[in-house]
Amino acid sequence: MMLQRGKVSPTGALTKEKFQQKLSVAWSRMWAIHRNKVKIAAAMGLRDTDAIDRGLSGSNLPGAHVIFNSLLVDPTALDEILNHYGVRAVPLTACPANDIATAAGVMDAMAALVRALEDNHRDHQETIEVADKLQPHLAALAQIVNEAAALRGAA
Repeated sequence: MMLQRGKVSPTGALTKEKFQQKLSVAWSRMWAIHRNKVKIAAAMGLRDTDAIDRGLSGSNLPGAHVIFNSLLVDPTALDEILNHYGVRAVPLTACPANDIATAAGVMDAMAALVRALEDNHRDHQETIEVADKLQPHLAALAQIVNEAAALRGAA
């Protein structure tokens, strides 16, 4: 058994069925954002959408290479699975061209948070809305933090 660090405490090993459920949720979120299965499949190196359809339906678990290739479409594509283990995938290099999109997305999420707090209470639906707006930008924010850490180390 691996020692746990910090306060993140996974509930244990994922069964194949639970893994399939989490993959289905993760890819459903990716599908909701990108909306084009043919382009998603192409970015994942697939000739057709069959593996994506099986992953979305939970009917069959795609190969590990197909699952990991979904990170080429969206760096948050496996967050639901990785969150179970208390980890997050973050790109190793920053893409400064995306800073404006990141800033705009974070500001949109913060505006949703401010609207949610107008009544001094954030309910479950508002929490989900804010999280959905913020989640696509977490990897980019982590890149900025990692870039700053590297710059501090180089100074």
